[in-house]
Amino acid sequence: MTDDDVTIAGAAPGHPRGRTVVVTGAARGIGHATACRLVAEGWRVVLADLGPDVLDAAHALDPSGQYATGVVADVSRTQDAQRLAAVAASAYDGAGALVANAAVGGPETALLDITDAEIRRVLDINFFGVLNCVRALRAQLERGPRPGRIVVLASLFAQVATPGAGAYSASKAASHSLMRTLSVEMAPRCTVNAVAPGYIMTAMHREEIDNRARRNGRTFDEERAALAATVPLGRHGTGEDVADAIHYLLDRADYITGHTVNVNGGVYTS
Repeated sequence: MTDDDVTIAGAAPGHPRGRTVVVTGAARGIGHATACRLVAEGWRVVLADLGPDVLDAAHALDPSGQYATGVVADVSRTQDAQRLAAVAASAYDGAGALVANAAVGGPETALLDITDAEIRRVLDINFFGVLNCVRALRAQLERGPRPGRIVVLASLFAQVATPGAGAYSASKAASHSLMRTLSVEMAPRCTVNAVAPGYIMTAMHREEIDNRARRNGRTFDEERAALAATVPLGRHGTGEDVADAIHYLLDRADYITGHTVNVNGGVYTS
């Protein structure tokens, strides 16, 4: 992808920046649920994702472009993150918040058997994608009368050992550590927090359940039920469950920074 491939759908200049948010990985799953929740709450949302389906997602949310703008961008690329910030500035006079959600799962292989190239790809998106976006948006996040807001998507897998998910777990643990450091370095001009989902029924998690089912000789539904039985609240989470926590951290949590909200139905994480 070249710089010219960063495509924009919809733009409405002249809006104040205080309630404008960039959401990465927003074409589907948690990112899309978050974008939907925020638009419903009156936020202006720049939706970013790797493929052109993010343009359709933004258009479906708001065909006028007044509250939703889609951008095709690869956040692992510094240039794309910078272009994403430029879109936020041109469409909505800058962003006051970032939801760093874009991520890939990586191969379900024992950590010592994963190639360096496969590990680097996961880190490039899950860790450097967060850092690139924060760097690109920093000036916008820190310039307003209200402190900026950053929410990083961490993971239950960063907190518990999960064989076969070593690269993903390590990348999410690195992102969690990054969040804590940024919460100090960017204070008081920006709060930085994390949301750590557990078993959330997204396309990525469905693929994980499929793989677990094959390994365990079960059907998809049997494996899903077995996982749900380990959750004290008795069910898988939804994208909307995670979006609720993200919305709180963006909209209400004036005196919370460096904190992780676990959205996992009570799964043990300490």
